[in-house]
Amino acid sequence: MPALKRHPLVRADLQHAFDWYEDALPGLGGEFRDAFRSAYRRLRRGLLLYAVRFSDIRRVHLERFPYGLFYTFHQPEIRILAVLHGSRETRRLLRERRRTFSAAAD
Repeated sequence: MPALKRHPLVRADLQHAFDWYEDALPGLGGEFRDAFRSAYRRLRRGLLLYAVRFSDIRRVHLERFPYGLFYTFHQPEIRILAVLHGSRETRRLLRERRRTFSAAAD
């Protein structure tokens, strides 16, 4: 199984979305977290099942929520770049995160 690395800002992406949903309706933040975990498991089972959105960045959709888990895959690792709302301008943001990944990865 390839090593999995996350950009440090992924944690902030998840916390921001969790807080927004939890403020909107208590308990909904937990459902968002569960949807992320499900998308993460699907990603681990089928890295290449998801279409390339642009360049070499792929997206796994979070069920029930308008968010995507964006990642790249190059042996020997999976790099999770972001978890973003579908209405955001993602191309520029993801390009920057990919550029800074090596210096910022955990």
